[in-house]
Amino acid sequence: MIDAVATAGSISKAAARLDLTQPAVSTMLRRVERHLGVRLFNRSSEGVELTAVGAEVAYRARAILAGVDDLTATLRGVQPGAVAVLRVGGQMAPALIRLCARIGALWPRARIQLRLDAGSGRILALLASGALDIALVYEPVPEPVTVPFNVDRCVLVDAEPLFAGVPADSALASRETLALADLAGQEWVDDPLDDGPWPTYLRRRCAEAGFVPSVSYWTGSWDVGASLIRSGRAVGIYHATAPPREGIVFRRLRGDPLAHRVVLLSRRERRDASLRLRAEIGRIYQGLVADNPLYARWWDENPQAHPAMPAASIAHAG
Repeated sequence: MIDAVATAGSISKAAARLDLTQPAVSTMLRRVERHLGVRLFNRSSEGVELTAVGAEVAYRARAILAGVDDLTATLRGVQPGAVAVLRVGGQMAPALIRLCARIGALWPRARIQLRLDAGSGRILALLASGALDIALVYEPVPEPVTVPFNVDRCVLVDAEPLFAGVPADSALASRETLALADLAGQEWVDDPLDDGPWPTYLRRRCAEAGFVPSVSYWTGSWDVGASLIRSGRAVGIYHATAPPREGIVFRRLRGDPLAHRVVLLSRRERRDASLRLRAEIGRIYQGLVADNPLYARWWDENPQAHPAMPAASIAHAG
């Protein structure tokens, strides 16, 4: 019920989805708040909005619901003739997006469940609970995430630089490389849904460069973010493996002040599946490097950054 109200942003809409009356949902919600001793939602004429405490409760409630779904799938899976279930998760990134087209071929007889999140917070919680089996996450360098005790951690790329995305017709685009401080005074695009360490990491690195990023645009949509940058209204940070975007130029940041590790996490009982996925992600990742000349040059110049990948140089233009 909490999840339904939070998602709908309205008690009446949530009631309709739950096939209940609005007074019934309001009564249940008040009972939960009295039991917990906290207010979960701020009410207004425009609807309801989670409080800070409510957001934490809703997050944990969703994890519980995912755990119930996982338990149901597990119980079904032990029945004779049941189809195996593999639950794969990860952060939105070019490698995982490309994996989506191939994942069915890796386990043709399994039922694949796939979950993509902006940050690593929920992913780690779901791995710990067993609601996910395997996940691909990105850790800021040098700040590894805390991995649950029953989860194995495999670093695929020890340091992937992050590039600045700037408008193609801007003065910044005329420079071959940029200092992070060159982005001071610009308006930034950021993701409001990232529940991992990235937001804090970015602001700390910017502070070390002498400024606080001015975030005027918040969106979880890459297309919206690209549109804002293309229009000249903002700058953003991109994965080195990101595909070209019309009207946007990617530039290396001198000294690589922003970088993250590419890490594969897996529950220990799914090690066989993890090894297969690791090999496929390796092939996908090398293809992404080859498709990006700017990153391919960096890759060849920094072999220590990718010890888990083949050492051979990737051919690239230029």
